Amino acid sequence: GGYLVEKGGIPPLVDILSYQTSLVVVERRGSSSEDAAAVVPILLLLLKLVQSNPSALQIVKNEVFPPSAEEAFARKASFEMAKGQSEGTVRAKNMAPLDAPKGTLRWKLIRLMLWIDSNVKRSACELLYALCKEDSTEFVLRTGFGNAVHFLGVRGFVNLPAGVEK
Repeated sequence: GGYLVEKGGIPPLVDILSYQTSLVVVERRGSSSEDAAAVVPILLLLLKLVQSNPSALQIVKNEVFPPSAEEAFARKASFEMAKGQSEGTVRAKNMAPLDAPKGTLRWKLIRLMLWIDSNVKRSACELLYALCKEDSTEFVLRTGFGNAVHFLGVRGFVNLPAGVEK
């Protein structure tokens, strides 16, 4: 990971992810094994890079969650957290993402969280979770509880009903 960071190799990998997710989510809108083969390898590659290198994590996070949008996200997140505290909870309860405009890379990754293919779904969730520095509250704020609940259940943060496959 260090070599790729040093040589500027991370942004082109994110560009590949953006291209592949555009093909799968926007153009084909399917859920074939061909779609999984297009996105899973780049999702897993970026996941391993961000897990092993803090600089790579920051670069990928800045590409997926651009710094120019972070101020607006922080305002929405503060409001959502304050709303939760006034209702007697301390966790985010937003059902939809707070900031994922249609067509953005983060929107496409969130769409992959709901994909029919479990490898696509799990890979997209794992990458987004890693970009949130494995903070379940940030993960919910960024992706929405409705999108995140199954993954959080698999991770043991939410009790899933009996019979739901982990």
